[in-house]
Amino acid sequence: MTLEMIEERPLDRRLIVRNVLIYAPTAAIVVSLLLMSLNALFIRGNAGAVLPGFILAVVSFAVVYELVAALRDLRTEPVTIEGTADRIWKKSRLLVFGRQDYLLVDRKVFEIGALAASELKVGQQVAIKHWPHTMRVVTLERVREADPPRRR
Repeated sequence: MTLEMIEERPLDRRLIVRNVLIYAPTAAIVVSLLLMSLNALFIRGNAGAVLPGFILAVVSFAVVYELVAALRDLRTEPVTIEGTADRIWKKSRLLVFGRQDYLLVDRKVFEIGALAASELKVGQQVAIKHWPHTMRVVTLERVREADPPRRR
């Protein structure tokens, strides 16, 4: 069995710390806005706070989820999984601002680069080293079976 490197990103805990530094204040702001909206809705009886409350609840959940994942990764080390590339697809990010490639391996979804997505095929064996909670890829390798010995 041999491994062929397809994608490599820096194994740096600073990326996880950066995520914490971005998501922590954002979560604090969005959750405080949500609490203000809920206060206006339930304490003051302002029915106009229903829509902002709903939107802020969805955004708060997403931001707090990412913050908790980054905080959990601060206490761990990257892990490696091997499996079959079950699905590879592209999807637009927020509205139409950029496209991202995704890889599904063992019911886990990873964001991968466009070059890696073009080199991989569904059904190929891959080995992925990643942070376990944010699912941020460190290395992506294609697993190739060793060539059988030739008979003379």
